[in-house]
Amino acid sequence: MAIKFVHHKGADNKPKPTIFYFTPTRKLLFCAVSTILALALHDNAFDAPSLTDAAVIFWSKPPRFKYCILLRWKKSMLKTPIFRRYRGAELSADEAMLYSKLRDDIGQQSLDSGHERKWTPRFARRGAGNAANGAAYLNEIANFDLQNAFLEEEKESQLFRLFAYVSLTRDPRATADMVPDEVWANLAPDPEIVELEEQRAQLKRGKYRIEGHENEEEIRRLTNKIRTKRAYREKQVVKEYREDYFYHRPTWDLEQQVRGEDEEEYMEPVIDVHVPERARLVNILCYQPDGLTEDQILKRRVEAIQLMVALCDKRETVKRHRVQQNARAQPHIKTEPSEAGSEPEPSLNQFPLLMQAGQCPDCIGDERLSLEEHTFTYCRLTVRNDHFDDQHLVERERALQRGERMVCIHPACRVRN
Repeated sequence: MAIKFVHHKGADNKPKPTIFYFTPTRKLLFCAVSTILALALHDNAFDAPSLTDAAVIFWSKPPRFKYCILLRWKKSMLKTPIFRRYRGAELSADEAMLYSKLRDDIGQQSLDSGHERKWTPRFARRGAGNAANGAAYLNEIANFDLQNAFLEEEKESQLFRLFAYVSLTRDPRATADMVPDEVWANLAPDPEIVELEEQRAQLKRGKYRIEGHENEEEIRRLTNKIRTKRAYREKQVVKEYREDYFYHRPTWDLEQQVRGEDEEEYMEPVIDVHVPERARLVNILCYQPDGLTEDQILKRRVEAIQLMVALCDKRETVKRHRVQQNARAQPHIKTEPSEAGSEPEPSLNQFPLLMQAGQCPDCIGDERLSLEEHTFTYCRLTVRNDHFDDQHLVERERALQRGERMVCIHPACRVRN
């Protein structure tokens, strides 16, 4: 796979364009080719109509007198971003994913996994750049074969060097929000926030609703200012607590060993994945055994790509946290990997036409959601209304502006239509 960089720092495309070459890796977790193939299959981006399945791609062979077959993209898809952003619940057709989305997700996941400092998309650039510009080149012809240049050897296990370096101080006991409840409870109130709340209380004069209030604008300004200062304070508390923990934790561990105390028992948290396709994909990527043959790796690669394609048509919302909490209260039944790869088809009897007041009329017909999120019932109507305004109202209004009909997507109505 060849990727040409057009818009990047220091680009000079006229004499020699910046092109990086990637080949499939034995470690599927680091295989960029598989990820791009999955996204292309989901978008139906290949020019060849027969390329609708990962198995067709990998089992196809070039003619005897050629070394490869180029996979051409449709001309209509050449300007379409591979990674696109979401607008509410819908994937945009032509808007690229924001850099801030990638940055925030990487940062949050790195803190949740116990790393001392937040990762950024640039955490791997320095090591890769040094490898590409230094002695890692074994072949001067492949000037931009970044992947092989970074690996330095034939063994792809060398890629773990980068992650081993950034994980030296990792502590799995630490999370992004690791401040205990007693610390929050004993935290002294911020005088500035208290003063702002008193000013707002004087303006509100004991009234809850402020719409139409003579001081509505000032009350809203104070509310926004209080919210901003409170969020900043909480962020600083979490940051200082994590810094203090990572600074003193090594000393505590050393002193504990000197005193002869038993090592603190640590149990890895259970990964509770709600979508079956995601659970199977995690098993393939994160728990790949060593010593697999090429045929076994190929089968796992094809299955991983198919799961990625299926996962593109799935959707998770914040409701999954409530669903998972309810599921933990029920006895856990272990399922085999073959069973976990797919979800049983729901029957129409599970979707009565007379919905409960707290159910979302759009989510109940969204086939990308799991059955539990299909039938989720909000605790209050106001919460359901806020969810509908945030996730569905904009798309409904756009459909009306385009002159489209207002169609009920309830499963029973969809079958009857």
